Amino acid sequence: MVDYDFYINTYLGSAIDEKNFPAAAARAAAVLEGYERRCRVHCPGPDSRRLAVCAMAEVLFQYGIGRLVESATVGNVSVRYDSRGGRALEQTLLQKAGIYLDILRGVGQ
Repeated sequence: MVDYDFYINTYLGSAIDEKNFPAAAARAAAVLEGYERRCRVHCPGPDSRRLAVCAMAEVLFQYGIGRLVESATVGNVSVRYDSRGGRALEQTLLQKAGIYLDILRGVGQ
């Protein structure tokens, strides 16, 4: 399990507060475990898996608040949400995990 100290000091995250981090990290770790069962996942560095969990936790936390924001404008406030639903979430999670891990989809272990 990734702790909040790692999230703040190593990952340098700031999107999730300490109260909400354990739940978001647990959900992210569970999703990653699913990827590890269905795909070939390689961790190139000693902290790769924990960094991926942090990145995925941020996505899951933001998705839990509302839908993923596809674009935003500050002047005259304009927000556009991603309307693709779960498919967009899955793609975003894989993309974030792929920053830190090598994930080969469609290849069993």
